[in-house]
Amino acid sequence: MKKKASSYRRHKTKTNPSWFFFFSVIALSTWLTWKYTPLFGSLRDRFVPDAVVDSIKAIQQPKKIEAGTDEAIRSKTVNTLERQASSLNYNGTSVSELAAKLSQFAVTDGEKAKVIYDWIAHHVAYDVEMFYSGQYRFVRPEEVLKSRKAICSGYAILYQALAKEMGLQAEIIPGMAKGVSYGVGQNSDENHAWNAVKIDNAWYLVDVTWGAGILQDRQFKRKYNPHYFATPPAQFIYDHFPTNPSWQLLPVLYTKQQFESLPEVKPQFFRDGLQMVSHRTNTIQAQGTTEVILEAPLDTIVSARLESASGLLDKSYTLAQREQNKIFVNAAFPQAGAYELRIFSKKKAQDGLYPEAITYKVIAQAQGEAFPLTYSHFAQNNAYLFTPQTKTLPAHQSVYFQINVPNALKVVIIDQESQKWRNLERQGTMFTGTVNIGSRKVAIAAKFTQGDQYWTLVEYN
Repeated sequence: MKKKASSYRRHKTKTNPSWFFFFSVIALSTWLTWKYTPLFGSLRDRFVPDAVVDSIKAIQQPKKIEAGTDEAIRSKTVNTLERQASSLNYNGTSVSELAAKLSQFAVTDGEKAKVIYDWIAHHVAYDVEMFYSGQYRFVRPEEVLKSRKAICSGYAILYQALAKEMGLQAEIIPGMAKGVSYGVGQNSDENHAWNAVKIDNAWYLVDVTWGAGILQDRQFKRKYNPHYFATPPAQFIYDHFPTNPSWQLLPVLYTKQQFESLPEVKPQFFRDGLQMVSHRTNTIQAQGTTEVILEAPLDTIVSARLESASGLLDKSYTLAQREQNKIFVNAAFPQAGAYELRIFSKKKAQDGLYPEAITYKVIAQAQGEAFPLTYSHFAQNNAYLFTPQTKTLPAHQSVYFQINVPNALKVVIIDQESQKWRNLERQGTMFTGTVNIGSRKVAIAAKFTQGDQYWTLVEYN
């Protein structure tokens, strides 16, 4: 025992205090990084230094970050790269092997960044089981390749690893995203992770998790979305708020409160060239009715629906119409209460349903009167109904009609019970007239070509 004690004393006397102090500082620094770095904490994905050390440094050290502005990055050989990436069925688990295979399709930095995005989006599914269990754990890129499943951190780690193998610099960006787990005012500052990738000496934002698909009824639905590759920062900020404000890549930075107040905007909004004019925050205080004004290209058409806690309301509670480059979306409320005003859009040349573009929360203080129904030719021909804008007309009375229909040759009022037709007077593209209404069931119809074909624009009941 004494010998051991003596040996310990001799060893202790030979220890250099400066070395002891140095290693103590390193240990303390490592512990503080683990404890206070948000990426380790609230995401609970156990990111380890050797996997994301570059991203951790980027988060901790404020620096000027130059945002990329080359819009061609998003469009160059988009379809070709996606087709090639989606058809590459690699079954291995080697990041370097996969990177080598993807490199055969890409030459420029932009093509490399895009083909990585496309391959992951088409071949990695969201790990629904892990997400809903709340038991998040760190996964290495090789594990993601093996299981072909991941939550956001796994997608981001794999993207960064492939980017590095292909000679690109990519960072993992933790922050808040308006996804399934998002709630306004929640305490945590992080619920998501995405990437920034350097292309031609400038940074572009990438979220391959959201590019891969959506969660619907607690199941992953693969739905490739190119919007989240090299998304313009001014669009990305509507649903992604980075922990490090520098990664907003904006000249004027948003606060968290400003981020939370933004409306719920979908990629379709930007795809169709819509812009907000009247309401730029997510909540509208209204009486019995409200009006939202948007700006839109002439080839974009818009529809809207009102939703309450019990579900979608009748179409007659919304009226969307155009006047030149402005879209006017009116909503009326069956009673006071909370509603969501969902606005949809598409290009005129596109068939099928209208994808959702933007949603507002509305707090109505009173009841409003419903609108008449409008049909597809109303929107397709950029019609605008000035009056009457109420669903129900007074029976057996004279009613004044005013409607602008730019492409119409004739516009008529049809009493659907008596089948009596009354022509409106044309002045340029404006059609007006006072008509004696026999019943409340009345339609406005228009003729756009020579012949006897009329199309219903508006219907009252």
